[in-house]
Amino acid sequence: MLVDAISSSLPMSLGVALSPLPIAAILIILMSARAVINAPAFLLGWMAGILTIGLVVSLMPGLLTARGEPSQFSGLIRVALGVALLLLAGRQWRLRPGPGAAVKVPRMLTRLDSLGVMQSLITGFLLSAIHPKNLILNAAGAAAIDANLLDSGTQYIALVIFTLIASVGITMPIAAYLISRRVVGAMLGRWKDWLIRNNVHLIVVLLLILSALLMARGLHILLT
Repeated sequence: MLVDAISSSLPMSLGVALSPLPIAAILIILMSARAVINAPAFLLGWMAGILTIGLVVSLMPGLLTARGEPSQFSGLIRVALGVALLLLAGRQWRLRPGPGAAVKVPRMLTRLDSLGVMQSLITGFLLSAIHPKNLILNAAGAAAIDANLLDSGTQYIALVIFTLIASVGITMPIAAYLISRRVVGAMLGRWKDWLIRNNVHLIVVLLLILSALLMARGLHILLT
């Protein structure tokens, strides 16, 4: 059922939605001179990237058995994705700044305030479809939806809902900015600085939680 598909993919969609780097990116764009044009373009690219990964995964063969149950292959995929997230968490933790060290702003973020419309769109797409963490979570979410045996139309609806949930972290700042620019504009810088300072810790916590969920589900499929 559609509700089961959404609930099973919810941890992954929330993991994408709460990604610190893309949220910091949209905050920087909203602080730029062309925010009204570039922010929607970034959001469009972001959603297109999530849908692209979802469609690719939904077309993969071998995720279900002839009886319509999750296959051993789908269990292996979940375990592999969980391990990948775990390794990514370890890498992020090793690369964290030392005590008292200045937090290095990602190079991509320093260029966002000077981007054009197409560059903003492409950046949004890359952050959702190519960024390792979001790529893995989007693929895992699409696989969870696919495992619920939906017909093609309902599966596409589920992917759209997954995309909307995974885009909340981007859409909320944009909506708040468009509704009340003066009030929100003063807060954007503080939010951006906080996200950049705590980027590593937030990502590591998210990765560890989602890794455990994916591996637990994958092992359940493999052992039953």
